Amino acid sequence: MTKHKNSNDAIGNFCIYRILMDGKVYKVGKADFDRITLSTGIPTRIHQQIRILSTKYIKKRIEHEILEILIGVSTIDAKRLEKKVLKKFYDTDGEIPDGNKKSFKP
Repeated sequence: MTKHKNSNDAIGNFCIYRILMDGKVYKVGKADFDRITLSTGIPTRIHQQIRILSTKYIKKRIEHEILEILIGVSTIDAKRLEKKVLKKFYDTDGEIPDGNKKSFKP
């Protein structure tokens, strides 16, 4: 039986991404790189977040960047890299992106 990708020891393909709102980093996250939305060709997690933000912030320009693609790694390793990227952002900019404020504690 295949493990759910949320299990820390599950192996899969992930990506680390960031969402930008008017050119400013809004969120850094991890997405399942195997779940792609056909209409946009991007990982479903990113697609959903962009759709929600675009509806909420109609006049803002919402974009995404895939920072790294991780092939055949565990969920916990992907989470560690996500946290490392967030920590680097925090150390450089002195703030936590708005979209990470609830979940990231430096």
